[in-house]
Amino acid sequence: MNKCKCIIGMLLSCVALGLSAQTKASWPAMQTTFLLNVAVSDQRPPALGLTFARAGLLGYYANFMIGIDNIHLNYDYRAAADGSLTDGENAGLIPFYTGKRANNRLSATVGGICRMVIPLYAYVGAGYGYRTETRELLNRKWVETATSLGPSGIVEAGLIGRIEAITLQAGYSLFIGRDNRLYHEARVGLGVTINR
Repeated sequence: MNKCKCIIGMLLSCVALGLSAQTKASWPAMQTTFLLNVAVSDQRPPALGLTFARAGLLGYYANFMIGIDNIHLNYDYRAAADGSLTDGENAGLIPFYTGKRANNRLSATVGGICRMVIPLYAYVGAGYGYRTETRELLNRKWVETATSLGPSGIVEAGLIGRIEAITLQAGYSLFIGRDNRLYHEARVGLGVTINR
């Protein structure tokens, strides 16, 4: 959590310095950016998403991400850290699984953008996420694993840079889930900026 505070603090400091160096007359025209994102973490399948942004000196963005693994949001039981079931008539028993897994990951975030220097921008945002892992039992019912975060808050920060019309993004996202458990992701993006 201290790393997250340091990263956000540094980005906000850079934003403040970038704003103080600008005058109203030098503010650039708003530009529209579309990015294809990949979120990389310790989970095997990455998540894919899209970012839409509008920025001049200041701006805003919206992002949506979804995991590309099997999606199975419903579950019948929950499992403890030792693998035993925590609810139902089979509470305390360690079940047998078919081997099917589903890593469910969805998120939507919005935030602000500030130009630091041409063509480098900093962004900071927050939003909602959902992240669980479910496994199938032999009786075709599903179990939510102990590592699942469930509905989560998300904070994120990063940089967006341009080379002509080509736009690159690098950032960090932190899911804050049930029982204050944390899940970290790095996000990279590639896209295009239009001067409109």
